[in-house]
Amino acid sequence: MLQLLLERGQSYGDLASVLGVDEAEVRARARAALTEIAGADPDRNVGLTDYLLGQADPIGRADAVRHLKDDPADLELATELSQKLRLLAPQGELPRLPGEERRPRPRRRRSLPTSRLRLPQRLRRTLPPAEDEGVPAGPAPVRTTLTRRQTQLIVGLGSAAVLIVVIVLGVTGAFSGGGSSSGSTTGSTTGSTTSTPTQNLARVQLSPQGGASGAGSVNFGLANGQQPFVDVRLRGLKPPPANQTYVIWLLLTPTQGYPLSPFTVAKNGTYSNRFPIPAPIIPVIARVQLVNVSLAPVTQVRRAIQTAIQQKKIIITRPGTCILQGPIPKSATGG
Repeated sequence: MLQLLLERGQSYGDLASVLGVDEAEVRARARAALTEIAGADPDRNVGLTDYLLGQADPIGRADAVRHLKDDPADLELATELSQKLRLLAPQGELPRLPGEERRPRPRRRRSLPTSRLRLPQRLRRTLPPAEDEGVPAGPAPVRTTLTRRQTQLIVGLGSAAVLIVVIVLGVTGAFSGGGSSSGSTTGSTTGSTTSTPTQNLARVQLSPQGGASGAGSVNFGLANGQQPFVDVRLRGLKPPPANQTYVIWLLLTPTQGYPLSPFTVAKNGTYSNRFPIPAPIIPVIARVQLVNVSLAPVTQVRRAIQTAIQQKKIIITRPGTCILQGPIPKSATGG
């Protein structure tokens, strides 16, 4: 919903017609989503939800800007939300906050008619072109669209299938070769982002946990203003015992999160890589609280992922021992 509001130019009214609810319900869901992302109500003093999502009228925008100039705490909250929304919707247009440097304006995707937003891309291709897509309107064709109930069912099943595919290809592929793991599953995809201009959004320092050795940092950013990524730099790690592997986790709680990748360390105890963030995982990134490096038996990691596939879940319980960990800054300035 947030991606449609920010990147597709949709309004609360547009989404209300798709979801079958009123505009007040869409606004309430948007406010709840931003509250969950930031951990605080964005509308506690002024209407930041409408302002950040481009839904405020001129008076509302002026009120929000005036308030943010006078309230450092709400400006800090708005800055944190803006940074996380950039990860969630890289091509979205977000307002420039007071004191913030002007940034390049992203290219907004062409807005689709509300009636065609209801269908996945593969189904939209089977429909006749809409009148606003450059084809003159002719006689009313025989109905080829689906009912609301059919559309909601297809979209729901399609979303679940996407999550399963991401888990299978992005995670379990690292364990299909035997008892040891490596970061090779993402290595082939990093070349397209390492040479492009980057925008750093948040930096996380990793500290040793429970008497373990090592240290490192993780940087969240955007490549070319569009592709979210995670840069990982680790040092001082010991070689893992036989049949165990290191795993990088993006944790929503101290024990549950998304396994970014298993990896092996170099002989000198270092590891570095850039991981492009798959589109279905972007909403998860906005809710990450901790970055974690754990050491676990390969069999435990494989079992946890297989269970997640069976249960059609993308967030799983982290197995193993915590080696390094660091919290996401409450208000990151990048760097």
